[in-house]
Amino acid sequence: MGKKRRFVNWATWFNERPFVKIMQQTMIILFPVALIGSFTWMISDNLLATNGFLANIFRVRQWLPYMQFWRQLFNDITLATIGLVSPYAAFTSATLTTYHYKHPNIIAGLTAAATYILIFFHSQRGAQTIEMRYYNAGWLIVAVLIGYAIGLIFAKWGKEFSIADVRLRDQQLMSKSLANLPLVVGILSGAFVLHLGYALLRIFNLDVTANQILTSSISKNSNYLLNGFLSLTNTISVWLGFAEPIRLSAGAYNNEVTSNLVHALTHKTLVNVPYPFTPSSLYNGFANFGGVGVTLALVIGILWLGRHRNQQTVAMWSALPAIFNTGLPILFGAQVFLNPFFVLPFVFLPVLNMVIASGFIFLHIIPPIVYPVPNGTPGILVPFIGTGGDWRALVLSIALLILDIAVYLPFIKWAFEPHQTDGGKGASQNEND
Repeated sequence: MGKKRRFVNWATWFNERPFVKIMQQTMIILFPVALIGSFTWMISDNLLATNGFLANIFRVRQWLPYMQFWRQLFNDITLATIGLVSPYAAFTSATLTTYHYKHPNIIAGLTAAATYILIFFHSQRGAQTIEMRYYNAGWLIVAVLIGYAIGLIFAKWGKEFSIADVRLRDQQLMSKSLANLPLVVGILSGAFVLHLGYALLRIFNLDVTANQILTSSISKNSNYLLNGFLSLTNTISVWLGFAEPIRLSAGAYNNEVTSNLVHALTHKTLVNVPYPFTPSSLYNGFANFGGVGVTLALVIGILWLGRHRNQQTVAMWSALPAIFNTGLPILFGAQVFLNPFFVLPFVFLPVLNMVIASGFIFLHIIPPIVYPVPNGTPGILVPFIGTGGDWRALVLSIALLILDIAVYLPFIKWAFEPHQTDGGKGASQNEND
């Protein structure tokens, strides 16, 4: 109990730090954006995609004309929501920071959004299309940090300009806007320097070269320990707010998957496939229930233990995306990023699932996942479909999900119950619900 109390006190103290609190409030405000974008992504890449799980279940191609047209329309909604969530986060973070330090300034938010966009606003090499990977949730922590820093600058040197000032006359509004102009120019000038440096880096392909070196050094073969390390690194980076998953253009991995499939089709069996422990057979099959950090277990746990209506509502809305491996809504709604109450289950449960599943595969209790599965297949069904309908794999995935829920439950309880630090200052996680 003593260690638990120390952990709870430390986690509560950590969540009270200004930047962490701003991060959590930013996620709460952007939850509707993440939710809508996740639903439209689920429609476009699952229901309306030719290789989508729901598209094949409902045979959408047979009865919906112009399916690709409709898919593109929903893709546009996804792009306008979660595809641009990082600039939204920069705006929100900067605005909240000025209010937190009692010097509100909405121009800080606009400056932060413009700064973030300017830093990463580069056309793809030799094309006019903007590379959008920097604007989605993958770079959320960077956006919040930029917004927080700009919010601090405006809180210290900016001219106060709150939303309540819209009641002022136009000349008074203009006076406040012009008073903040030097600060805006200075910040955007600094952003332009970063923009220039990043442009030079891309012109000389230094980012591509670094990625190729990293990929070639770790992708020569499907190493069991390496797979576990990559899974751990991936979940840690996501918990830190860098929600862009690790992607390796690994020829060795692809060759191993192909070799397994050829063996299964040739010998009509999954026994003795040459590479039973590929990343798809472990991480994608057993460590991705609901997305990174097995967030489906987190959603179910909150539905079970949530004591407040807002917690239940967030979990209910997040349940369907989580079933189809889209965990972004619950990551925002439960404020998982940088939240120490969730770090242990979020980071280590995927690795635990992989270790247990690999043990069952090694003992030939279940076969390895060999067959491809449709895009958007619920994580709990991936082992069943990927093994050609082996019921033992389905039982194991259900058992692992139950284990994950059981591990999450005490952390959910600690995260959402009122706490009081040793210093006597009350702090409740429910304040953000």
